[in-house]
Amino acid sequence: MSSKNKSKQLFTSAVLFNIVVKYRSTLLVVAIITVILSAIFSGPTFITPLYKSEVILFPTASNSISKVLLSSTFNNSKDILEFGEDEQTEQMLQVLNSNKIRDRIIQKYHLMDHYNIKPNEKYRFTKLYNQYEDNFRFRRTEFMAVQITVLDKDAQLAADMANNVARLLDSTINRMQKIIAIKAFNIVEGEYLKQRNLIQAKEDSLTKLRELGVHDYESQAEMFNRQLAIEMAKGNNNGIKRLQKKLDILAKYGGAYVSLRDALEHDKKQLSEIKEKYEEARVDAVENLPHTFIVSNAYKAEKKAYPIRWLIVVISTISALLLAIIILGIIDFNKEDEDVASKKKKKKKKKKQRWLATDKKSIREVVKEEPFSNSPDKVPEGITESVNSDKINENKVKNIKMDNLLNSSNLLGLLNKWKIHLLVIVVVAAVLGMIFSGPTFITPLYKSYAIAYPANIDSYSEESNTEQMLQILNSQDITDSMIKDFDLGNHYNINKNYKYYQTALLNQYHDKVKISKTPYESVMIEVEDSNPVTAKKMVDRILHLYDLKVASLHKSKYAEVVKMYKAGLARKRHDMDSLKTILSYLGSEKGVFQYEYQSQEITKGYLGTIGGGKSNIDKKEAKKLFKNMGESSGQLIEVAEMLRDEATTYVETKRDLELAERFLYSKMTYSNIITHPFVADKKSYPIRWLVVAMITLAAFVFAFFVIIFIEAKKSKNA
Repeated sequence: MSSKNKSKQLFTSAVLFNIVVKYRSTLLVVAIITVILSAIFSGPTFITPLYKSEVILFPTASNSISKVLLSSTFNNSKDILEFGEDEQTEQMLQVLNSNKIRDRIIQKYHLMDHYNIKPNEKYRFTKLYNQYEDNFRFRRTEFMAVQITVLDKDAQLAADMANNVARLLDSTINRMQKIIAIKAFNIVEGEYLKQRNLIQAKEDSLTKLRELGVHDYESQAEMFNRQLAIEMAKGNNNGIKRLQKKLDILAKYGGAYVSLRDALEHDKKQLSEIKEKYEEARVDAVENLPHTFIVSNAYKAEKKAYPIRWLIVVISTISALLLAIIILGIIDFNKEDEDVASKKKKKKKKKKQRWLATDKKSIREVVKEEPFSNSPDKVPEGITESVNSDKINENKVKNIKMDNLLNSSNLLGLLNKWKIHLLVIVVVAAVLGMIFSGPTFITPLYKSYAIAYPANIDSYSEESNTEQMLQILNSQDITDSMIKDFDLGNHYNINKNYKYYQTALLNQYHDKVKISKTPYESVMIEVEDSNPVTAKKMVDRILHLYDLKVASLHKSKYAEVVKMYKAGLARKRHDMDSLKTILSYLGSEKGVFQYEYQSQEITKGYLGTIGGGKSNIDKKEAKKLFKNMGESSGQLIEVAEMLRDEATTYVETKRDLELAERFLYSKMTYSNIITHPFVADKKSYPIRWLVVAMITLAAFVFAFFVIIFIEAKKSKNA
């Protein structure tokens, strides 16, 4: 059987069974030793046992107290007692993975000492955070709940920390929401106080008008006009003059009184709405609402969860047996190949000796009789056939040798033959990898990152708020501001005279600054830099620039709206002043104040029906008023209606203006930061052991291929 076929059948069941039977004693010894060693090394002396505690909880469906409990306009099917869905679960997982909870747990339970990390150790925080992530795990269950798992060598401490994480989840979410709620409350409180002061000012103005004699424009106009008609019927000039003065005051201040009164009525309605918002914002800023339904609390575990000793023993034993079988099979296979090769070599040598002994004399005789010439035609026939046959056999041998060269057994033979050379190459490659991956040749980079959710923004189109946040963070304005603020051209050592300076700078920036969406619909901002403090500052600056960018986008639109409303109010004010001027003219010059009441009395005076026709009526004055009423009544009604409509529109426009100004001049943030950036104490690039491993492996593979080429060359020459 050829070596190629043997290598194919090396791992067949029959061969493996024969190996097991043949080396059963050896395998039994390997199994016993492995069981003993794995049982020893999986014990508490070598592996610290860990105890597991778990908390299972559901998120709530709603996070706003005021909207659920107080607001009558909040139209939502979610109840305060309902469980949350995917979005709330993902947000809760993101908060659980934040450094807000991590840092508080580390500080409260002194985990640096608990994990035996020295305070003056070089990478103490990196080791601490890695240990925390290994022992604290958060995942979503198949029932849309959140599972908090804590592993620790102290069973009671594991239960306490798991329960504390669940409690911190509520307080952390409340604290994050309080930041936004307090700012919103301050804005609403300012508007509420402003509106209340505005109403007080208008009431003071109405008080002044009442002191001047304008108490109720409509009823006073009716009464004065009725009494004026009576006095005119009596011919009482003093009474007419006295009433005329009052009517002049009413004509002068009546329009202002009506405008103030209507505006005050609208302002009080607006104050009522703002007060409702004020109460809602106050509740959100002051009160707390649980955000979780705890299904199962953590308890002290009685049995360790790690390591599973029997599983380690079983896996170690099976792995050792499989490895031993493979090694023994290869050894047995190589022995058979060596025996077969040795037998073939001896047989070939004997055959060659016999051939030389029998044919030596005849070949010499042929050579003497017919010497060889340079022409192949003169070569003896028997010799030519022999040479061609040898060439064919030689090519077959070469092919067989190349096939055999790449067999697993021959590769192992090559490794064994060149082991010293390969070992030297691997050691040299590892040393060179360590040298060239050091800070002398590769500048180490430190990473800082932050995780945030968008807040106080509305989608412009069909994209989500998170996608909108990503788009803004990747905007050219923020990129240019970062390059300018940190002088990144000099910081990245890019020559400004370089032809492609801008392209190189942008490529370098985007290589060092990564902004991506997490699986929990939040945004992660990662910055790598040679200075860990600079990396943290850059993350903070990006978040600040994001707030400024969103604020500028919003404020630019609100500025346009405010400008539009102010122009509209100015036009409304001008129109109202013009209408008031017309009313004043009609009252003072024409004696026409109010059509409904005045027209009836003037008609009675004109017809002489006042007092049953027995009163002395100034027919001339009554006729004049009747004529003026006929000429100006239509204009009076039209102007009065227009003034009323303009006053109503003016108040509504003013309310919209104040709302737009509230957003224009407010100072708001537009992100909820889940994980704040920190100063890294360990570099993130390059990963030195990985660089050394890759260089060493590449050198080994390249050297091995060279060895195969050399051996193939030698085989060909042989």
